[in-house]
Amino acid sequence: MTNVLRFPMAESATSDALRVLVVDDEPTARHRIIRLLGEIPEVEIVGECGSGRDAIQAIRTREPDVVFLDIAMPGIDGISVARRYALGPQPLIVFVTAYDEHALEAFRLHAADYILKPIDRDRLRDAVEHARVTVRRARAERDGDATPESESMTASAKAERLIVRDGYRTHVVPLAQILWVESFGNYVRLYTPFTRFTHRATMVEIVQQLESRGFARIHRTAVVNTARILRIQPRRNGQYEAVLDTGLRLRVSRTYRTTLQSRLGV
Repeated sequence: MTNVLRFPMAESATSDALRVLVVDDEPTARHRIIRLLGEIPEVEIVGECGSGRDAIQAIRTREPDVVFLDIAMPGIDGISVARRYALGPQPLIVFVTAYDEHALEAFRLHAADYILKPIDRDRLRDAVEHARVTVRRARAERDGDATPESESMTASAKAERLIVRDGYRTHVVPLAQILWVESFGNYVRLYTPFTRFTHRATMVEIVQQLESRGFARIHRTAVVNTARILRIQPRRNGQYEAVLDTGLRLRVSRTYRTTLQSRLGV
């Protein structure tokens, strides 16, 4: 017998609302996520589940855009649920867990995001906005509303890769997965949402490779993927920071702030 709780359409939601399913075997954790999601406009909670088995059924019947999915559950765990949808365009999977040892596996399964408990309100909001952008783009392409230029950019983005030699291993890293890069002398570290790579290259060399491919310098020793930036906001000390779609905050120096804002059109 299934245990999928359904929710009526929220009065503030529209047909463009982000349809969300929440899966966690702990009722307290599940209800906290639902409460925090309820504070975000244009989010429709289509159901909540307490097990992986019920989640699989709910995904099939409720057709959510995004699943906030706990990993450690008895029986069918979150990783097993996510594997069923790793190759499909929807739903997007956002893992929510108290542990980070599954981060690499989540990365391999192309999870949209990975949030650690206890959940931070701003971190959850950033994850929702990131998912919203992805879902809207997919809807536009599905409905034929995407312009030839945006379709070309999407195809180009998928094809863009960076060859990274980390120690004795060579990795092919999609540029879209790189959040930012920082330099350490003759080496740089490239950060993705779930891992990092150390690569022998100078900051000058990295800037030459990435600046024309959607990356911008934010500091003397750092460049950021502008497609992953949600906003530029001031800090209390008069400095500014770039907030990425993963919730990561990076300091933006005065030297590069104006150029960065110009690149972003803000």
